Amino acid sequence: MDGEKNGATSFRQEVFRLCKKLQKNETAQKVKSVIYNLSVSVESKETGTIKKNAHGDFSYVAQHSNTEFHGYLFLDDSIGEIDLPKILSVNHLSSEERLLIERGHRTLTRFVELCLSDIEEKAHVVAESMNPYFLYREVNVSEMIEPIVSDEELLPAVIAFKSGDVYKMLLASNFTKLFEKIDISSMRVLVGTVEKEVNQSLDENETKDLKEFSLRLVSKLNNITDIMFAFSILMFALKKSLELSCRLFYRAICGVDLFVLNEENIINIEKATTNTICKFYKVFAQDLPFDYTGSEMGSILLIDCDTPYGSHIHEFGMVIAETINLLGELGQTAKYSFVTVNEELIHIHEITGEILKVGLPTVEANQ
Repeated sequence: MDGEKNGATSFRQEVFRLCKKLQKNETAQKVKSVIYNLSVSVESKETGTIKKNAHGDFSYVAQHSNTEFHGYLFLDDSIGEIDLPKILSVNHLSSEERLLIERGHRTLTRFVELCLSDIEEKAHVVAESMNPYFLYREVNVSEMIEPIVSDEELLPAVIAFKSGDVYKMLLASNFTKLFEKIDISSMRVLVGTVEKEVNQSLDENETKDLKEFSLRLVSKLNNITDIMFAFSILMFALKKSLELSCRLFYRAICGVDLFVLNEENIINIEKATTNTICKFYKVFAQDLPFDYTGSEMGSILLIDCDTPYGSHIHEFGMVIAETINLLGELGQTAKYSFVTVNEELIHIHEITGEILKVGLPTVEANQ
């Protein structure tokens, strides 16, 4: 259970509460049925043949990008434009299926809009760059489409996001002034560069630039390059936090429970280590849950177990790699690599914590 901070619940806790609400929502259950029917094929017991649904391989292709409902809408928009292997076939969604998936997507994007509303008021380009779908092509969603839940129901999680230490430090620093003259294409390059640096450092090793930067965090930031890098890392951390939230909401709408690693399915914890960026685990497990919503990559799991040394592990993590073995001696097994996430759903909390300790300079309006 998440602890409370200053009398307020954490962002992670509020996201989980909203997930429970979404799972029980009637409209969400209709969306779940659409995704399930698109994803699961039925095998005839009499003939042994597998009957595909009317949309062929739609879900297989749509889930390839791992972008929640966006992938389904993008594929539906792009049929006829994208080249697919001849063995695959996809057919357009019906109008009813399309509208339900649009409602799922609108729920996620509305949540992001509310979380970034204050930043949007100050600098549109900065808010855009912190949107989880920033690097993906925009999809068509009817202006009449309403989210599955109201703004009022989204609000507790939005308030918790804006109460996070990273968000508050960024906003207090007036950081949008640093980026207000940068155009959208330059922001794409910046976001892509930071993401690449971070993604290469989510295990035992860090990139040279990140390692050297973290060593310089022992003192006040005064080098303009380091200051820009620090702001960019915190912006990316919040972008990823929102991305993880969207992933959790997508899976909740689809009726998927949080995956838990415990004594019943863990075979071995092969690695547990911390670098200057994050805390990293590699776990060998069996008895994997059935999940029709796509890859575990980028999803949240919980590891909750006692170690042979008497300590207890209770950590939420973001999956960064999985290797599945269907034919081992222990049956279906998998190796999961994941990095832990903190109460703000930040996966690079080691380095963001150091930046918070050092502090950020306030950006003056005339800079």
